[in-house]
Amino acid sequence: MDFNWEDKTIAVVDDTEINFVLIKTQLRKTKANVIWIKNGHDAIEFIKNKNNADLLLMDIRMPVLDGIQATKQIKQIAPETPIIIQTASVMGDAYEEISKSGCDDVIFKPIIADKLIEMIDKQFKTKLKI
Repeated sequence: MDFNWEDKTIAVVDDTEINFVLIKTQLRKTKANVIWIKNGHDAIEFIKNKNNADLLLMDIRMPVLDGIQATKQIKQIAPETPIIIQTASVMGDAYEEISKSGCDDVIFKPIIADKLIEMIDKQFKTKLKI
């Protein structure tokens, strides 16, 4: 299936550059504008400043402010913005924290490109109510 998201901006919120590069590479065929935000605090500021992001891919473990807290705050500011949490593992209380964060979906690392694209497409269609 081909996707043309050249009118979409996807923000990857992750403190590790290689994770950003990998996701950007995985999304290349969609033509989306993929930007990098290095921590949860900067993601909140990005949204507060009315910058455009059609979707956020939010890592959980980051310095300054983790992805769970950032997701909760962003959902208060811009509840219509889809947020997909990305994580390497969910054990014990972490899964409950994710479910309480208000995120729209969860994807586990290592991220499989086709699964990620399908998940993002679902969010775009839900947002547009298609």
